[in-house]
Amino acid sequence: KEIKFKERPCHILLQNENGPCPLLAAANVLLLKDSITLPSNCIGAGVITIDELLNVLAEKILTHHIQEVMDLFPTLQFGMDVNPKFTDGPTGVEYTPGLDAFDLLHMEMVHGWLLDPQSPEFCLVEGRTYNQLINAVIEGNDAGSTLEQNPNAPNHEELSTKANEGTIIHHFLESSGHQLTQYGLTVLHEYLKDDQMAVFFRNNHFNSLIKHQGHLYLLITDIGYASVGNIVWEKLDVIDGDTEYVNQEFQAPPPMQHHEVAHTATGEQLIANDLQSQADYQLALQLSQETTSTPPTTTNNSSSQPAAAASPPPLVASPPPA
Repeated sequence: KEIKFKERPCHILLQNENGPCPLLAAANVLLLKDSITLPSNCIGAGVITIDELLNVLAEKILTHHIQEVMDLFPTLQFGMDVNPKFTDGPTGVEYTPGLDAFDLLHMEMVHGWLLDPQSPEFCLVEGRTYNQLINAVIEGNDAGSTLEQNPNAPNHEELSTKANEGTIIHHFLESSGHQLTQYGLTVLHEYLKDDQMAVFFRNNHFNSLIKHQGHLYLLITDIGYASVGNIVWEKLDVIDGDTEYVNQEFQAPPPMQHHEVAHTATGEQLIANDLQSQADYQLALQLSQETTSTPPTTTNNSSSQPAAAASPPPLVASPPPA
């Protein structure tokens, strides 16, 4: 999709099927920073495959990291393990190899699933990761079951403590199940500088995040907005999902623009409509792959839609509006 960012025309990538894809969020941050450019054949065809995107990102990395990139990045198309910490700030997560991708691309991943230090359960959550809290809940459930079966167990006090702690932790995880707290939102505002970009993790999904004129915005990458030029960013100012959409100038679009999105069509249907037919889409994808030096992972089959040999459907950069 072609937009303007800081008065500069640029292309962003949209996702034609829902999924976690941290590669998409990272690539869009770099595109907005003008740190990478998409191949002209991909822009002309309106399609970029995972392989082509990997090549673009690999060129961004220093030569001595190339092998690490080629080993790590292909796995990120299927998602990334993220184990957040709730009291260590917006960058607090347990290290996993996938996080090296953001370090190699010189960007941060942040989250807002944070617990207010004034909360009564803070002492139980402090310094612990999501996985550790889940284990505490399981141990608490087991302890509670043991007490129900044997109220006079010799370690009654220890079991009772575990059961109570498990209940408190379970309540915290349930009440913040959307993976963003009001306190976390406040900390994100304080942490990011104006016009700073990062990859934002929430609800097991990755988005491109920017702070602009004191407000936080998420880049909209749903394929349903491919042809909606006046909707580019989503304001991140509440935790309940009651959001506000803005255009490339970070201003509210005309009200009628909110009704232009086709919510019922699938990503593949929207791509096909935008390129006039499935045949045109297949041709565009074929031309895109024939002009790249890397063997594509996407092959044609007897059906009307592309099939991925070793990866999900390709990420999509919609062509500039006519």
